[in-house]
Amino acid sequence: MINMSNNLDNTDKRILFELEKNARITDSALAKIVKKSKDSVRYRIKKLEEEKIITGYRTWIDYSKVGYRTSTIYLNLINLPEKREKLIEEIKKDKRVYWMGVAEGVWNIGISYFIKSNQDLFEIKSELLSKYKDLIVDSRITSLASVSTHEKIFLAKEKSSFITFTETIENYELDDVEKKILKELYNDSKINLSELAFKTKSTIDIVRSRMKKLEKLGIIIRYTIYLDYRKIGYELYKTFIYLGSYNKEEIEEVLKYAEKSDKIINIVKQIAPWDFEFIIFAKSFEEYINTIKELTKTNPKIFKKFETSIMSEDIIFPCKEVYF
Repeated sequence: MINMSNNLDNTDKRILFELEKNARITDSALAKIVKKSKDSVRYRIKKLEEEKIITGYRTWIDYSKVGYRTSTIYLNLINLPEKREKLIEEIKKDKRVYWMGVAEGVWNIGISYFIKSNQDLFEIKSELLSKYKDLIVDSRITSLASVSTHEKIFLAKEKSSFITFTETIENYELDDVEKKILKELYNDSKINLSELAFKTKSTIDIVRSRMKKLEKLGIIIRYTIYLDYRKIGYELYKTFIYLGSYNKEEIEEVLKYAEKSDKIINIVKQIAPWDFEFIIFAKSFEEYINTIKELTKTNPKIFKKFETSIMSEDIIFPCKEVYF
């Protein structure tokens, strides 16, 4: 693992935190937050980009608002490295893919697809399992209920509330201008308004008003960055949590604890054999285990079993094209 955490001071970490929360924040506003000059902030961001700590800028889009739902296929693979890499590269090019994870543990590859019907899912599964039948040992299919996420608060030790999305399906009809705006923002969340207006063959005022509308509707969730967490000394764990009997109040207590944790960054609710998936960032396996131990202390009797995968890749929207 390349560990550059010793090279990052608190200002660098706060810059990463603020950019993850809103990549469109102005240099002036960011400089005011970190108490540095605009030139200093620009220099630091450029350095973080050059060192590949910031690896890109993306906009999160909630496809459930425009009629899609999400299902995930988890795969266990046999040890055929070349075929495995071929599968990974194909997944990254598939614009139907919302999320892709590569891991070692209870599963090897997870793929979340945008679908409109169970027939879509059946066809995707058949295509995948048929093409890679000599590679795939086992598969599990889940259906997403919701995702709750907050910024990586271990960077800045700030309070942060979960943002929850993909809970209900809506059918907002995007017009051509809105589709073009989302297409450009998808690959560059920092694109300036004049360039965005030029690329969408529109005006700055129209672009600005449409962006505000898409934000208000919850279609645009967040303008954010891609951060290589390994270069700042962290590992990523995906934990599958199996619960015994519980009531609503007991679950809320667990979720409140998770929201305050600086290690638990995402909570995924799936219709699956397990009850929750937690994304946990830790500096070591020992720290990860301690995080799980502290989590179980919230209500030991409801936790039945934990399964763990150590992530080597975790990519939201791996493809460079939007689905619509």
